[in-house]
Amino acid sequence: MQKNLFDLVLTAEEQTQVDTALQTLNDVLLAKLKVLPKEEKKDILIMGDKSVAFVDKSHEVARQETAMLGGFIDFDAFDHDVEAIGTLRSIDFKLSEILSAVKDSYALAGSEAYRTSLMVYSLMKNAAKMGHPGAQDKLDELSKRFPGRGVKKTEEQTDE
Repeated sequence: MQKNLFDLVLTAEEQTQVDTALQTLNDVLLAKLKVLPKEEKKDILIMGDKSVAFVDKSHEVARQETAMLGGFIDFDAFDHDVEAIGTLRSIDFKLSEILSAVKDSYALAGSEAYRTSLMVYSLMKNAAKMGHPGAQDKLDELSKRFPGRGVKKTEEQTDE
């Protein structure tokens, strides 16, 4: 018997809570967020962790020197961008943790299910060899869906 390392079972109520939370994120955030085409992404400056401190200090300096910089900078837009950075970094951190756990759990569940499926396939092959009733039909069904494999087309099938 295989060892099962992951087991996720959500109650209907829990699934509803997750769906509601995701829908809320979708409704609130997607209307306000911007999705950039690839061409635009390559043309923008990318802010890393070190840049955050620079932006914060620049914002502080700009606010101290409004008279000198007022003709060059839209302070309201700068304020909004700096505030958005903090908000989005917080959201990104929280979502990254969740997304990482979802991806790892998905991979683990997939690995376990695939491993068990390979065992089922192997056991059905043995059952078919032993003449177990119905085993060959089930093996044929599985063989059609086996990744990277399938029933090879005969010349007759390719001529149709």
